[in-house]
Amino acid sequence: MGVLRGPDGDLELPDRCLVGRSRGCDLVLAARDVSSEHAVLQWSATHWELRDLGSRNGSYVGEVRLGPGGRAPLAVGAVLRFGREAGPWQLACAAGPRAQAVALADGARRIAEGGYLALPHETEPRAALYQEGDGRWWLEQDGATREVDDRAVIEAGGLWRVHLPRAAAGTWEDGATLLVVAQLRLRFAVSRDEEQVELVAQVGERRLDLQVRAHHYPLLLLARQRQADAAAGVAAAEQGWLRQDDLLTMLRMKEDHLGVAIHRARAQLARAGVADAAALIERRPGTRLLRLGVAAIEVVPLA
Repeated sequence: MGVLRGPDGDLELPDRCLVGRSRGCDLVLAARDVSSEHAVLQWSATHWELRDLGSRNGSYVGEVRLGPGGRAPLAVGAVLRFGREAGPWQLACAAGPRAQAVALADGARRIAEGGYLALPHETEPRAALYQEGDGRWWLEQDGATREVDDRAVIEAGGLWRVHLPRAAAGTWEDGATLLVVAQLRLRFAVSRDEEQVELVAQVGERRLDLQVRAHHYPLLLLARQRQADAAAGVAAAEQGWLRQDDLLTMLRMKEDHLGVAIHRARAQLARAGVADAAALIERRPGTRLLRLGVAAIEVVPLA
């Protein structure tokens, strides 16, 4: 994550951070010599850069003033000024941006984990944002999905402006391949009365921590549907799909409760380092069909 450190604390940078005096900017500066839209910090696939927007009093990297429209690549530790009265600000971290949402009412920020962001909060999710492998972002809300653009405003317990990085990341900063849902193997251990369901997620010999059990039973039903379809010879792309209303009937659960269970399961994977945690549950846009996004499944009796 890119972090800008300044007099008012740290700011985790969105993919494109507009700096200026206007209230519509991402970094709002009150100094009199700052233009309404003064400069922009932009992620450029491998690094951050600063671009002046024709400001009257200049944008500076160290003591070097950028010309109107001028650009400069930034390294960790770069000191930035916008005019001479505001700042200074320093690029404290130069990693790529994460998805985030900013509340229009009070400026509160929510930051994505594992490419997954629940709003207004993980504990009371009303909507979720996640990125597909092709870089597109999707909004999941009220059992349906739709594509969403960077800087869109959505309603989820209040109005939020979302900042969505354009490129889908494929590696960690050290070059290691990211852990993804498609690599997981899920093992469900189920008691005879099905009152207890234990779930272990593994990648090779690595075991992921999935301690909270409240969401395991919905996942189990989706896993069984996928197993049944595989046994019946259904094509892999069609295995496991269930209508959400049918799943709710099977669970005797309300839609908002199912949504919370799904959000919590995804959030656990995100915290465990799974880059595309939202793919744990797949939805077909324009329908109310959903399925478990993991094909490697084992269901055994609980010892």
